[in-house]
Amino acid sequence: MLRTAIYCRVPSMVEIRPAAAQELTRLLHRHSTQAANQATGGTPIVQLALEPGGCADWTYRLTVAADLDQPTTAVAHNGIDLVIPTAQLDLLKDLVIDYSEDLMGGGFRFINPLAQRTCGCGNAFALSADRPVAQDCTAAHLPTP
Repeated sequence: MLRTAIYCRVPSMVEIRPAAAQELTRLLHRHSTQAANQATGGTPIVQLALEPGGCADWTYRLTVAADLDQPTTAVAHNGIDLVIPTAQLDLLKDLVIDYSEDLMGGGFRFINPLAQRTCGCGNAFALSADRPVAQDCTAAHLPTP
C-alpha cells in the first residue's frame, strides 16, 4: 500500500519504452523478492523524481521504493505504474524513458522535450539554453549510468 498524502492517477504523460519497462519489471521483481525475504512489507513501486543540481539544473532519480514521502501522481505505461512528485509534473511532461545495454553495461535514458540542454551522461538537464552543462559527468563527480 502506498503511504502518501495524495495519490492520484492521470492519463499517461510519460512514455516508458518496452526495453525500459522490461528492466523496471525485473527490478520490481527483485525488490519484491528481497522485501518478502526481509519481511519489510509495502508494495514496491517505481518513483521518478528530480533533484536540483548535478551537472545541470535538474538530475533524474529513478528508484524502487515501498513508501512515498510526498504527494505523488501515478502514470501508467507499458504495464508499469510510475509515481512522480506532483510538484514536478510540469518538468516531466512528455518525457520518454528508455533502457539500453552496451559493452560497458546498461542504463536508463531520459528524453525530455522540455530540456534545452542535457549533460553528457543524459541524467541531467537544463531548462534554459544559456545554462552550462557538463559534457564529462565524471568531472562533475556524478555517477554515470
